Amino acid sequence: MEVYNAKQPQTCLLCGFTIVHNKQGWFTIHLKKEHNLTLDNYLLSYFYPIEMITCQYPLCNKVVKLRRGIPNQFCSKSCGGKGDPLKCAICGKLFDAKHRQTKTCSKKCASKLRSNNTSKWHQEMPNELKKFHFEKIISKTAKTRKLNRTPSWNSGKTGIYSKETIEKIRQAALKQLERETFRKTSIEKIVEDFLVGEVIPYQYSFILAGAQFDFRLVGTNILIECDGDFWHGNPKFYSTFYDVQKRIMARDIEKNQIAERHGFILLRFWEDEIKNNFENVKQRIINALLATT
Repeated sequence: MEVYNAKQPQTCLLCGFTIVHNKQGWFTIHLKKEHNLTLDNYLLSYFYPIEMITCQYPLCNKVVKLRRGIPNQFCSKSCGGKGDPLKCAICGKLFDAKHRQTKTCSKKCASKLRSNNTSKWHQEMPNELKKFHFEKIISKTAKTRKLNRTPSWNSGKTGIYSKETIEKIRQAALKQLERETFRKTSIEKIVEDFLVGEVIPYQYSFILAGAQFDFRLVGTNILIECDGDFWHGNPKFYSTFYDVQKRIMARDIEKNQIAERHGFILLRFWEDEIKNNFENVKQRIINALLATT
């Protein structure tokens, strides 16, 4: 559609009044006298289709102003200077942001992007580099605390909690595990996807005698534990262990004894095995199931 031109013949779309041109403003006078409209109001309301008078910035739906009867491209200088909208890296939605390097449209998408990047970072990191990275974090934290003389509040202290309080804390943690409040680890999700795919019924976060196990295969006496290489001290990567690893490894031995004492078969899988040799993991689970039938 062509834009308004005062030099061309004018026909009122409201009453059919016709005049050869509007150079002297007679058509404008007609609109004011007969319809109580200014020329701009008439053009915006009756002459131009909505797409011609809508701001051309994709995220703005405001009506633009006219200049000598011709619609402006944008409703304001702000819209005219923004450039193309940004596209969310997660949901694909177009959005606007003050900083052009912003990659997500909302806090929810930003959180998901951070999670995806962290997972990708861990998956692509070689085991040797991963080992060096965690050792550096632990060492740096310890050095910073020592330098600032700010040890953890319970460092080196005993008898802070009574036995009753410790038991309450433990029971509260077990209830969180039963409700699956904690997020599954990446290796737990891999094993879970296999169980779902093979239609093997399971219970996640099974509690036995005050101990939590990652999976119990329903209808069997089989338990499954997915052990992270660092936290549980995979001997393939570690020959010496930090205190936190030693505590977790001692707890693992205790859980092994609990499972055996109650007649359960406990299958333990290392993170390295789950990620790099999952065929062996699947075969061990299938063999254990066949042995119980």
